[in-house]
Amino acid sequence: MRWLPLLSLLVAGTAFLGAQPRKVRKLLAEADKEYYVFRNPEKAAELYKQVLSQDPTNQYAAYRLARCYWYTNNTEQAAEAYQKALAINAEANDTIYLDLALAQKKLGRYPEATQSLQEFLRRHKAQDILRKQAEVELQGCELAQKLLAQQPDYELRALTAVNSQASDYAPTLFVVKGDTFLIFTSHRTGGQSKERFPEYGEPTYSDLWVLQLKSDTVPLGKVVGKVQNLGKRVNTPANDGSAVISPDGLTMYYSICGQGKYRKFWGCSIYQSTFDPQKKEWGPFEKIEALAGKREVVVNSRGKKKLVPTYDAQPTLSPDGNLMYFVSDRDGGLGGTDIWYAQRVGKEWGAPVHAGKIINTPFNEIYPHVGRDGKTLYFASDGHPGLGGYDVFKAEGRLATWQQPQNLGAPINSSYDDFSLYWLKQDTVGLIASNRPGGRGRDDIYVVKRILRPKIELAVHGTVRDAATKLPIPFATVTLYEVQGEKLVPLDTFNTDQSAAYRFTLVPGKDYRLVGNAPEYLANEVAVSTKDATKSMDLEADIDIFLDRIEIARPIVLQNIYFDFDKYDIRPDAA
Repeated sequence: MRWLPLLSLLVAGTAFLGAQPRKVRKLLAEADKEYYVFRNPEKAAELYKQVLSQDPTNQYAAYRLARCYWYTNNTEQAAEAYQKALAINAEANDTIYLDLALAQKKLGRYPEATQSLQEFLRRHKAQDILRKQAEVELQGCELAQKLLAQQPDYELRALTAVNSQASDYAPTLFVVKGDTFLIFTSHRTGGQSKERFPEYGEPTYSDLWVLQLKSDTVPLGKVVGKVQNLGKRVNTPANDGSAVISPDGLTMYYSICGQGKYRKFWGCSIYQSTFDPQKKEWGPFEKIEALAGKREVVVNSRGKKKLVPTYDAQPTLSPDGNLMYFVSDRDGGLGGTDIWYAQRVGKEWGAPVHAGKIINTPFNEIYPHVGRDGKTLYFASDGHPGLGGYDVFKAEGRLATWQQPQNLGAPINSSYDDFSLYWLKQDTVGLIASNRPGGRGRDDIYVVKRILRPKIELAVHGTVRDAATKLPIPFATVTLYEVQGEKLVPLDTFNTDQSAAYRFTLVPGKDYRLVGNAPEYLANEVAVSTKDATKSMDLEADIDIFLDRIEIARPIVLQNIYFDFDKYDIRPDAA
C-alpha cells in the first residue's frame, strides 16, 4: 500500500497530548519528524517506544507506534499497539476502532474485526468516508467467512526463482523471436538506486528486472540464467515498475514515480521504451504526455503553487494493443486511485477516460490486467468487500460499461494484500503478488494454477404423487430453489406430463428445495443437499414429492423432508 500518514483524524493529537515532560515532548517531536518529514516508520517506531517507556499512558505515542507497525507490515504488533491505545483511553477517538479492525481483519480474525467495526459504527455518526470504509469492511468480513468455507479452485506456490528478501511484484511475460522473458518489479539491491526506500523499509527504490525462460509453457518453463536488471536505459534512481508489453513485443509501457530527492519525476507518469531485436536491448524511455495528468499544489510556506504530475501508473493493454487501462488519482475520479482508460488513435493515445462507478470506488483500485479474451478486466481493490487488504476481482465488460465485479476468493485472495494478477492462460495459470505470511520478502510472486478435478454431473428426479393414494398427479409443477442463507432463490421450473415425473440437473456444494404444486393440492417441499457430492452420480432412488389433496375442515400438518445427495434415507432432522 502507498504511504498515507494522514489517513487518521488522530494526526491533530491535541486530545492526546496535554501537559507532558520536556524530554517526552522532545522525543515526540523527533519521532514525528521521522514519521511525517522523513517518512521513516522504522526509525520513528523506536522513538515512539522510548516515549512509552517513559510515559506508558501516552496514547498519542501508542497510536503512532501502531501506525508505524502497520506501514512496515508488522500487523500483529500493530494490533497490540492499537489495543494499548484503547486501553489508555477508549473514548479519545473512535478511529482507533476502525484501524484495529483493519489489523484484525488482515490477521484473519474476522469475528474480532466484526466486533471492532460494529463498535466504530456505533460511535462514529458522521456519514463520511471513514464510515463508508467501515461498512465495506464489515461486508467483507461476512463475505470472507463464506468464501473460506468453499472448496478452493486454485493452488498457489512461490516462484522461488524470482523472489528475493525485498518486494517483488507486477509480473508480465515478454516473448520475442522465440525467446521468453519474465519482467517484474523489485526493490532488491543491485539496481539503479543506491538509497533505501524508507516508507516501506525497502532496501532500494524499485527497478524493472528480467529473467529468461525456455518457454512460456505452463507453468513457466525452465529458467535460463539469472535475474538481471533491465539497465539504466529503462530504469532510473527513482521508482520504476509495473510494465506491460505490446502484442508485437516491441514496446514496453511502464511507470516512473518520483520520491525523495527525485522530484523531477514528481508523482508518477507512464513512459514507453522500444525494443531493438538486433541488439536485444530496450531503448531510452520517453514520457507519454497524452496520458499525463496535472494537479496544482502548494510548494512553499508563502503559498506558491505549481502544476505537478498526478499518480498515473500500472498500465495494461488489450490483446490488440489499442486500449490501455491504467491507475490514476487525477481529478474526476471517485477517490483514492481509480482505473482509467485511453484508446489509441493512429500512433498516438487519446485523452484518458474514467472507467466508471461499477469497478471504481471512493477507495483504491490498482493493477488492472485485461484477460486474453479482451472482455474481462482483473484488478485489485480495497474498496469492494473482500478478505482483507487488497483483493483481486474480475469484471466483464469494456471501457466504462461493466458487470458487477466478482471476488476471486481464496487462495488467490487472502486477508493480506493480493495484487498484480497476470494470467498466462486465462483463469487457468497465472502469476500474482502477495504479502501473505510465509513468503521470502515483503511481497512475493506466486504461481496460480487451477486445480483440475473430474467434472461432477448431478441429477435429481422423481414423481409428484398423491399422499393418500400414492398415485402420480399428472401435469403437476415442480420448482427448484437454491438455499442462500435464509432466502430461497428460484432456479428452474419443471412442468410434468401425464407421468408426473420431473428431473433437474444440480451442481455440487449446494442446498436445494424442491417445491411441488398441483391444482386442488397443497404445496409441499423436499430438501436436497449436494454438499457432500464428490463424484458424478444420479440419484437412482426417486425423490417423490407427496401432496395432500385440499379437503374442507380437515387439519393438515406439513412436514419438510430432507435428503442428502446419494443417500436414500430421510435425515434425522426431518423426523
